[in-house]
Amino acid sequence: MMATKKISMADFHSDPELAAHVARGREVARALDAKAPTLPHSMTFTSLEFVEFVSEMTPKRVELLRAAVKKAQSISELAVTVRREQSAVSKDVTRLAKLGLLKVEEVANAGHGRKKLVVPIAESISFSANFALP
Repeated sequence: MMATKKISMADFHSDPELAAHVARGREVARALDAKAPTLPHSMTFTSLEFVEFVSEMTPKRVELLRAAVKKAQSISELAVTVRREQSAVSKDVTRLAKLGLLKVEEVANAGHGRKKLVVPIAESISFSANFALP
């Protein structure tokens, strides 16, 4: 049987990542309560942007997103994870970052200077589409 971890209120106060997650949730809840026209921490695409977005989402880029959500990794580590050339992964990471789905952060690399870490901006992506038919 798999053990489950219980999270206490103390965890939310002592863990900056959990505290930030709760703060983002509160911002969204307040915007929903206020019937705000847009929600914080979300992106809205126009129809033309949506078409461009969908055309950029190749199966290999979706695979990169899934790998990045599981664990923040350097571009070279990500290339090994998805079994692709580092240069191809780097190009796809750049495209996904321009779409706002990933960000690349420079972090210290113990004993080796700095490295670029690929970090997702969200754990999931959802779509809602309305199409006007003539």
